[in-house]
Amino acid sequence: MKKSDILFRFSLIPIATIIIALMVLSGCQPQPPREEADIEDPVIPEEVPEDMGRQPWVLDIERETIENLNYREAKWTGEYLQMVFMSLKPGEVIDLEVHEDHDQFIRIEQGEAHVRMGETRESLLYDEMVYDDWAVFIPAGYWHQVRNTGDTDLKLYTIYAPSEHPSGIIHETYEDTEGYEH
Repeated sequence: MKKSDILFRFSLIPIATIIIALMVLSGCQPQPPREEADIEDPVIPEEVPEDMGRQPWVLDIERETIENLNYREAKWTGEYLQMVFMSLKPGEVIDLEVHEDHDQFIRIEQGEAHVRMGETRESLLYDEMVYDDWAVFIPAGYWHQVRNTGDTDLKLYTIYAPSEHPSGIIHETYEDTEGYEH
């Protein structure tokens, strides 16, 4: 063994000691490596027929969003947040609404939309056009409306924190939301 190899190996000892000391001080204990049998495979279904909430789930979110044909479908409802796929036909809208007690995130995967927001129903001063790959952040207490202004379906997913809809809810069309109370 060359002298440089020995020096390199011994120079790693103080670095490892510092890392372990920092982990202990921060309350993080080093864990032994897990056996292969201890590691669960993530759920990667071909088609997801139900709300996958309250369990680990891995998905190609862009593909699943674009393939969704329902106006609204809750796909993951947990204790503190919810992910919902939406597909709006040209001209369709997410009606003017407000969520007093939670924030909302919207990610546009396909299409274009007109987003309006404001602190009151009568004063929607925030006015933007959004397109593929854009994100919309809606603070709690802000009135908001999203309208598909394109010639193709608007495909998006939205995340509510905490949840907004009942677990697994599906509205196949905008008309199915008539009279629906969140």
